[in-house]
Amino acid sequence: MQVKTFLLTLGAGMVAGGAIALMLPPQSPVRSTMQKAVDSVEQSVTNMMQ
Repeated sequence: MQVKTFLLTLGAGMVAGGAIALMLPPQSPVRSTMQKAVDSVEQSVTNMMQ
């Protein structure tokens, strides 16, 4: 049950972060940093699932 809650919270956070990132200008350094963080989390989740 705890893993399910963690993954739901992680997903909600990623959706909220993605919505905020879409409001930033494309050349913003904050947006590029957020994209690197999202890519890192996505890779970690993929590795964990395998």
